[in-house]
Amino acid sequence: MREGRCRPNGWGADNETEFEIKNPEKAENRAYEKSQAREIGLMQVLFRIPGALREFTGNQSTVRVEVEAGANLLQVLQALFVVYPGLRDRVLTETGETRQHVNIFVANEDVRYTGGLATAVPAGTAVSIVPAISGGQEHGPYTW
Repeated sequence: MREGRCRPNGWGADNETEFEIKNPEKAENRAYEKSQAREIGLMQVLFRIPGALREFTGNQSTVRVEVEAGANLLQVLQALFVVYPGLRDRVLTETGETRQHVNIFVANEDVRYTGGLATAVPAGTAVSIVPAISGGQEHGPYTW
């Protein structure tokens, strides 16, 4: 059992009762335990960024974000958009759905067939964002 008393404001930001510890040695231990728990609960996700979207990531072809372990695709995308906000409107619609001409792959699986934005993203997984690219050189009237 911990020594101390509950803060008058009740719950802390991390939904855990915060205590004022009377013993400074225990306070240091508690701070260390909390930092270890947070580190253990995080995972890195690698995003592969195509050339058409690199202007929004400082011309980087891959970027990493750190999220809570067990996060789904929407949560890892939100973490990506915090760091690179220009990507959001190119990947998601105003209503928060994947744009029609953008394909997203989690570990080489198209998320359209694995649960969409609710797709689980395992630790260490690569997420690829692949917008459809169209166009090209116009050759004039076709001759067969």
